[in-house]
Amino acid sequence: MKAWRAAALISLPLAAMACGDSQPSEERPATKIANPHHDQLMALSDQLQRLGVMRAIRDNGKRCQRVEATAYQQDYRNMAMWVALCSDGRHWSLFIAPNGDTQVRDCAEARQLALQQCRPVSGPGAPAAKGG
Repeated sequence: MKAWRAAALISLPLAAMACGDSQPSEERPATKIANPHHDQLMALSDQLQRLGVMRAIRDNGKRCQRVEATAYQQDYRNMAMWVALCSDGRHWSLFIAPNGDTQVRDCAEARQLALQQCRPVSGPGAPAAKGG
């Protein structure tokens, strides 16, 4: 029993030293996950992109009579983020996951939902800016 205690007393400080003063590991760049659904949308003409984005907005239960403009904004948490402007003047963010799942959020609620802020898009049929 004394030998076991002696071994424990010796190995404990060694184990603590092994955990303590190690050099921090180098930051690894984030791994980019392939997103074939985003790639397919990018390859479409502007008109077909607007149609595809409108379909995704409607499939998510949101209202959009017509998409006037849409644009890819950035990657966000392994999803492709697109922004769309609907004919009613509302901007929507569309998140496309690598498996094809989509999420649509009102850009006006992005900050409240702790999401990436939308960069507004404009198009030829976009409603005139309100203001004064």
